[in-house]
Amino acid sequence: MAVKLREPLVRPVWPPKGYAKKVEVTDADDWWILAAVHGFTDPWDIIVFNFGTRNPDEVNWCLYHILGCRRKSKNGKNYDFGKPCTITQYIYIPPPGWKPPTTADDDAWERVRTTINSASVKSLNLSLFAYKCSISGHDFGKVGHLLNTKRITAKFDPTHKHAAEYVPESDRIIIKTLPTDSIDRSFIVHEAVHASFDYRHSSGVRTYQLDEECFAYVVQMLYLQKFYGGTWPSGWSHEFEAKATWQAAWDIANAVRGPDPVPPALTDALMTAYKKSNAGKGVGLLDRPGHNGVR
Repeated sequence: MAVKLREPLVRPVWPPKGYAKKVEVTDADDWWILAAVHGFTDPWDIIVFNFGTRNPDEVNWCLYHILGCRRKSKNGKNYDFGKPCTITQYIYIPPPGWKPPTTADDDAWERVRTTINSASVKSLNLSLFAYKCSISGHDFGKVGHLLNTKRITAKFDPTHKHAAEYVPESDRIIIKTLPTDSIDRSFIVHEAVHASFDYRHSSGVRTYQLDEECFAYVVQMLYLQKFYGGTWPSGWSHEFEAKATWQAAWDIANAVRGPDPVPPALTDALMTAYKKSNAGKGVGLLDRPGHNGVR
């Protein structure tokens, strides 16, 4: 009986990110043994951590093409660890407490990648000397590709303290709500700016946290002005936590769209507003954002 193989739509990042242990496997091992030995009750937790799928045919594709498995199970429907094999075989154990992505996480990933791959985002181009930062449609296109291939992932967390956050340690964009309008999507654009600088970190691009945050707010406002125009929306007359920061960034976005250079007073005003906000309290002029590159 031939083993059914199906190539995953998104090939897994290999080795998987954030693993706790690398384990050589032989014909004496199987998924249930690995789960029991390493404290997991469900062997699918380890399978999903390694291959990012629950589809048996896709798991077999990964076993064949990534681990070099050629040994068939007794019923002939799957591949097992051990000889015959083409390479030494390793499986990676997730850290304690790791949980597989949920369907909500899958929805978050789909909406994040759709937003960043949109024409309205890829048409954004900005360079601000005051913050020594720049971004182009090409940069957003690269972030979109990293999302498409899940080198950058997404997570839905309705309890998160921010509307969205990019976490360099895990190469992940966390969103508090699944986006339904341009404001929700603008938070994703803001975090994609941080993801872009994290990716460019490997090429020697360095930024300061304060500069990068202010720059990301301006890009966010440029994105929103595609939908609202250059006039501050009347619906934003109410007070909200980041209002002063948004207004200062909005003024810079308007200036960027004009014929003249951006006045230093505007970029200084945004830095002042951000440092006074809850998000910016304690951020120093020379603090780095903690980027480590996207693997």
